[in-house]
Amino acid sequence: MSTEWNVIVYDKPGTDRTAVRPAHVAAIPAAVNSGVVKSVGAIYQDQSKTKFAGSAFHLMADSREDIIEFLKKDIYAKEGIWDLDSVVAHPIGVACRLGKAMPGVNL
Repeated sequence: MSTEWNVIVYDKPGTDRTAVRPAHVAAIPAAVNSGVVKSVGAIYQDQSKTKFAGSAFHLMADSREDIIEFLKKDIYAKEGIWDLDSVVAHPIGVACRLGKAMPGVNL
């Protein structure tokens, strides 16, 4: 049985995700609708949300290795944006979850 994980992956210093962000965002609904991703979003360096720091997920996976394999398939990993050596992953027990709509995602 899969475990839900709180996952953070940081961007490599000096990288710019802007050019490939549309492809990354376009892949989110399929990952959510498949049940692998429970929540996902950018993390920022600043409170005004003008500088990306990386990404945060709640993922369903059997192991840390499965998490890394999932992340490797994303365009941010393929294009060298994410620093896969920076991944922080911990099993999480969610006490409450509120839905946020996104086009293409089945809540």
